[in-house]
Amino acid sequence: MTLTDKKIQNLQGVVKKYASYKEGEIFKVPETNEYYQVVNSIDETTQALAVVPVDNIKGDNPDYNQTTIVVAGTQLVGKEGFGEEAWNSTKNVIEARSGMTPQVDDISDFYNSTAAKLEKEHGGGTISNMSGFSQSGPAVAKVAAEHQVPKITNFMDWAASSALYSKANPKGITAEEKAWLDQHATIYMDSTRDVTYLDGKNHGDIPYGKKYIVEGTGDPISDHDTAFPRIKGNGLDIDWYVKHGQFASGMTKEQVIKVARKKAKEAAKNWDIKDPSTWFNSTDYRFYLLRYVMTYGDFAVGPSQTELLSSYKKTVKELRSQLKTATGSKRISLREELLRAVAEKARLQAELKVQEIKDEIAQAKEALQADIRATRQAMYQIAEELTDSEVAELLSPYTMENLWDSQAEAQNLAEADAYQNRMMAFADKLDAAADNLIATDQEGAALFSTNNK
Repeated sequence: MTLTDKKIQNLQGVVKKYASYKEGEIFKVPETNEYYQVVNSIDETTQALAVVPVDNIKGDNPDYNQTTIVVAGTQLVGKEGFGEEAWNSTKNVIEARSGMTPQVDDISDFYNSTAAKLEKEHGGGTISNMSGFSQSGPAVAKVAAEHQVPKITNFMDWAASSALYSKANPKGITAEEKAWLDQHATIYMDSTRDVTYLDGKNHGDIPYGKKYIVEGTGDPISDHDTAFPRIKGNGLDIDWYVKHGQFASGMTKEQVIKVARKKAKEAAKNWDIKDPSTWFNSTDYRFYLLRYVMTYGDFAVGPSQTELLSSYKKTVKELRSQLKTATGSKRISLREELLRAVAEKARLQAELKVQEIKDEIAQAKEALQADIRATRQAMYQIAEELTDSEVAELLSPYTMENLWDSQAEAQNLAEADAYQNRMMAFADKLDAAADNLIATDQEGAALFSTNNK
């Protein structure tokens, strides 16, 4: 089994720190229970590690069939010193705007030397994962596709479109390699493309692999970072993004609506005539739905409303149980979750109930129409001795206008909509209560901190 995207992300966070480690050395990824043994390393213009997972700091049970190559991003001049390697690395960034980064040769050599070490020193093994970040992303994609590495996990690939093969770029990614990447590569990227937008005329477009897009903040320092996407397993932690009112690709329509409502509320709350930056923030959640599709793609297919309701009922029950023993900040956090879960449960119950009523009315109406059609056909068949006008006169009472109470239908539908509106308003109040709960807790914590200075 290959390493998950989350574990690859964790490795990306430490690759520069441990790039100087030699073959056989072992390290632990901070704040995890993940241990790795170094198979190969390079700490020059290109910084990379080839590692295998092990059970502990002693290096027990190395799994050479999960050999993973992780290549760091650019060494920026100034941020990471003014040495020759940093200047070379920064120079490569500029060259990558017009073609495949020169780093591709380093990564190809590193792959080959790692494969040779596995064969010679460990009796074989499999390079199952490769990962690149920013400038190293397209080069990693190229080398991984050449060797048909089964899993490629990249972050914010720089100048990816410029890395495609052409006569002017013979080292670029070929059509066959792109086809492999489309099936085996996952690319995590920020929606605002704060850094990659500057990579040339294609403005950060990535033409290969499956893209996971997360809502950017507009801050190039925080967004252009392998740690920026919230990952869970082999995908985004969608629940985290929904809870924090942020968009991410892979959300269902229901999840997008929930986030859109939060954004619309936040826009209304923060509108200030003295602050021009707030003047054009929409307070209509439907605006954010449209923006989601334009930026993140189609909605994901999620569970049915009935399944969601069942899930929320279970969640409410579990949270109430946990609240019985929780104390302090944990109790406040659970109360917030409970309020939001009850709010969603109320919304779903209202939607399902109203839809049930509308479906029953529509079915009854359709059944009556079918009966009227059948009655009229039967009358024409048995009334052979009558003229068409006489049959029509006999059938004149058998019409939808006479037999269906349109006023009652309209009244029932209006009452159903009014019920749904009341439930939605109730759910909104629960969400507001949850917001106030967190705000009050934060104010209390700040006051406590001030009093203890």
